[in-house]
Amino acid sequence: MKIFALTLLLMLAQGCDTGIVVHDQTRAAELLVDFLSSLKSAEGIQLAYAWTDDRYKQGTTDAEFARIVARIRNLNQGAEIRLTGYETIGPMEILNVYASSSPAEGKLYYRFVLSGSKSSDYYLLNLDVKDAKFNPEGIYREFADAISVDGI
Repeated sequence: MKIFALTLLLMLAQGCDTGIVVHDQTRAAELLVDFLSSLKSAEGIQLAYAWTDDRYKQGTTDAEFARIVARIRNLNQGAEIRLTGYETIGPMEILNVYASSSPAEGKLYYRFVLSGSKSSDYYLLNLDVKDAKFNPEGIYREFADAISVDGI
């Protein structure tokens, strides 16, 4: 047992990849608040698109992204969006952040798929919006404090 512990310590000290991914959900939430806040103006939408992961940009042009934002704004009708929780999925550099809003015509649920980790920062990889809750498939936790963005 002592040899195993010593070997593990040496691997960590030398920076050997152990397959462990550490996430910073607070940082991810801060970035999402900035992202959502930026969707209020044309210039902000361009900045939000620039923050997306390169893989997202490969499948979605800036014009398509602007249409997605317009659809979200139309559905949300200026309601407050509240970040409710986050999910990690195994040893992947993926963090799902969940949110909801209550516009006049019902409730909307959001899933923001972020690529990255605590050491590499986060970028938007995908964004889903629907009128039913998402079912987390990994380890889900709620945010300790309420996090919200007004009037998207």
